[in-house]
Amino acid sequence: MAEEWFEESFRELRRELRRLLREAERLFEPVVDAERGEVEPLYEVVDAGDKVLVRVDLPKASKEAVEVSIVGRRLVVRASLREPLRLCDVPYYARCEVSGYKLELELPPDVDAESAQATFRSGYLEVTIPRRRSFRVKVE
Repeated sequence: MAEEWFEESFRELRRELRRLLREAERLFEPVVDAERGEVEPLYEVVDAGDKVLVRVDLPKASKEAVEVSIVGRRLVVRASLREPLRLCDVPYYARCEVSGYKLELELPPDVDAESAQATFRSGYLEVTIPRRRSFRVKVE
């Protein structure tokens, strides 16, 4: 009887550990694309009234390696690293090599993508996207 209890407890522990491992892997999915060697950088989106500011941390990337594009309502930021990084401290990704960043964000519908501007200084990218102006139409 004690053996059955122990075996059942051990099976339950293994099921719980598998579940926790799957959950931990799911948490890292949006952050690391192991096949492409890209990570999602830290970023901040600020609604500044007449414009939207997107601030992105891109450490170890050079200005020449940064690409910013707006496709429809999606902002896409990509950057290559000067030299690849290894994720040795994260067991699941211990053999991964990170060679760049990739960020995709949905933008509000009222931005003027054609007037967007970007600046990059010391590993820090700031994209400024003005909002479209609304006009009042005189009704006669």
